[in-house]
Amino acid sequence: NNTTTNDYINIESATQYILSCKSYEGALGLTPGREGHGGSTFCGIASLYLLGVLDDVMSREELRGWKDELIYWCVMRQKSLMKKVVDDDGSSTTNKNDNNGYVVEEEEQPAGMVGRPNKKEDTCYSYWIGGTLHLLSSSHLMDGWALREYVLLCQSPYGGFGKVVGAMPDLLHSFYSMAWLTLSKENGCCENEEEADDDDDAVYESEVRSQVRESIGKLSKLDCALGMCAKRTR
Repeated sequence: NNTTTNDYINIESATQYILSCKSYEGALGLTPGREGHGGSTFCGIASLYLLGVLDDVMSREELRGWKDELIYWCVMRQKSLMKKVVDDDGSSTTNKNDNNGYVVEEEEQPAGMVGRPNKKEDTCYSYWIGGTLHLLSSSHLMDGWALREYVLLCQSPYGGFGKVVGAMPDLLHSFYSMAWLTLSKENGCCENEEEADDDDDAVYESEVRSQVRESIGKLSKLDCALGMCAKRTR
C-alpha cells in the first residue's frame, strides 16, 4: 500500500488555513482574525509538524521573522506568582515597602503559563505553550523549573491537578499537567537535571547509540504533537 498523507489531506490548503490564523502578535488564533491563544497556537504548530511541513514553513522567505515572534510570544506567556522578599532574619514579605525598600534576597517563585495576555496562569497552558516551544526546539528559553514548580503547586490533596493553585482537580488539567511534567525532562528545559553519564556509558557512545538518541528525540516531538503523556527511555 503506497498511499500517503497527501492522498487524504490537501496539505497545502491545510497549511494555508493555519497560516491565515496568524495574529499580529505572532501567535495563532482559533480562526482568522482572532487574537493569539495558547491552545490554538499549539494545535496549529503541532498540525504543521504532523503534516511534515513545519521546518519548511518556518524557513519561507515571506514568513521571515515569524518563528522568532512566535517564540517570543510563547516565552512571554510565563507569569511569576508574587515574589517574596527575604530579610536578614529569614522573615519574608511580598511587599518591598514593608522591608524599608531594602532587598536582601529575592526568592525565586513558581511561574505558570497564561493562554493570552492579561489572563491568569493555568496548568493546561504549561503543555500548550511548553509543547509549542518544544516543537520549535526552544523550550530552554523558558524557566522550566519555575513552571514545573507551579504545576506541582496545583496538585490536589484528593489526587490529580486543578487549573490553578487551590482549585479542585479535573481530568483535563490533570492530564496536561502530567504531560508537561513529562515533557519538562526533554530538550534541555530543566538543564540542571541532566544526569551525568558514567564512565562506562561513554565507552558505548557509538554511532548506533547516537542514532538511537536521535530517533527518540524525534519520537518525543511526535508524542508532544499528538498530546501523548509518555516518557520514552534511552
